[in-house]
Amino acid sequence: MLCYSCTIYEAGRLWSVVISKEWDTLLDLISDGIIITDHEGTILKVNKAYERIVSIKPKALVGKNIKEMVKDGTIPESSTLKVLQTKQEVTLFHENNEKDLLYTGTPMFNERNEIVAVVNCVRDMRELNELKRTVTQIKQVNQEYREQLDYFHGRESKIDGLIAESREMQHVLTLATKVAPLDSVVMLRGESGVGKEVIAKFIHTHSKRVSEAFIKVNCGAIPKDLMESEFFGYETGAFTGASKGGKPGFFELADKGTLFLDEIGDMPQELQVKLLRVLEDREFRRIGGVKTIRSDVRIIAATNQPLEELVEQKKFRKDLYYRLQVYPIVIPPLRERTTDIPHLIEYYLNTFQERHGTPTRINPEAIYILSQYKWPGNIREVINLLERLVIICSNREILPEHLPREITDCLHLIKPVHFKEQLEWIEFQELQRALEQHGSTRKASESLQMSKTTFIRKLKKYEGRFKMDHK
Repeated sequence: MLCYSCTIYEAGRLWSVVISKEWDTLLDLISDGIIITDHEGTILKVNKAYERIVSIKPKALVGKNIKEMVKDGTIPESSTLKVLQTKQEVTLFHENNEKDLLYTGTPMFNERNEIVAVVNCVRDMRELNELKRTVTQIKQVNQEYREQLDYFHGRESKIDGLIAESREMQHVLTLATKVAPLDSVVMLRGESGVGKEVIAKFIHTHSKRVSEAFIKVNCGAIPKDLMESEFFGYETGAFTGASKGGKPGFFELADKGTLFLDEIGDMPQELQVKLLRVLEDREFRRIGGVKTIRSDVRIIAATNQPLEELVEQKKFRKDLYYRLQVYPIVIPPLRERTTDIPHLIEYYLNTFQERHGTPTRINPEAIYILSQYKWPGNIREVINLLERLVIICSNREILPEHLPREITDCLHLIKPVHFKEQLEWIEFQELQRALEQHGSTRKASESLQMSKTTFIRKLKKYEGRFKMDHK
């Protein structure tokens, strides 16, 4: 309800409303069009919104009688006149080619129940409806984005061991996400155990081939004399000992799906030639066969070897090297993404807990020590160590003294002050993870076998310190 600062006076039964400049400013802030008349229909005030909605300048309205304005067609119709006739609130609707206008006139009375002014509000319903449609469309788009995010999160959760909290691994996932929807060949580079297969599965899971097969082949684990038959299959009688009815190879098994060639640097040169031909011609024949088989396979290769040196040494074909290097992704070793280590530890401890039925937690100091270790075996080494620790820790808590000597020896390089700060930082992360996972301080403190008071005290202490330091 509009409030006005006004002085009402009587002179020969003529009522006027004097509206202060402050209320003029207030009226101009209202998004609805406002037009105010006195008891005879003379226009006293028009706000900016009214000018915008009806496209008439205030100078052409103020001081004129609204009855005359309607009569000469300046204003199509007026609820004000009907308010003056009925002494009741009146609503009118006017439609033209450009706008759908809703007029609502409201009378203002004095103590003798006489109308002293009429306030008329105007809304462009077409504009309002368009705004509603826009808001609805935005909500629909947001819902679609939420559904897509939920979908992709669900797909990511199915890829065991995919941990990407560090900036380095976030960059890897960004590259993988860009190439996933395409059919381009991808080359994954990185040390042994960094998670090349996990990234290959991520790419496959986010590709249009997700519903088809993902076939992994370790090129270094297949005997050379069996490689061709394993890759391309064979027909009955192709060689001594060939199975009756023949056998499909990897390319047939992966048809319309993804073929992951791990340790591609170990592939014999004879097979390199045939692989290159399949990549270029998209077809092959089984051993002993005459029928040409079309190949619809997406190739993802991986290696921990310096292929460039192998090319120089004539151990790897240069033309195949360039054919596989369409989209290279380098996965950094664990020592270069140490912020992932606590999350990897948490993930695999939960995995082994489910597998062995042995709930095991890890001491923050032990997490810190493990975060300082260089991990020459990368994630594979982390997995093996954690499973061993879960088995040997009878008290269900992994402590620093349970860690192998080669890992604890790294501590002599760490300054005591730095060690204490890092240890508290690790504990702060553990408190935050517990609170996020369980949703309340009571449940979070119980999960860490800590009193609620201690949990809250430590959380506040670390928040005050680390949140300021990490802004």
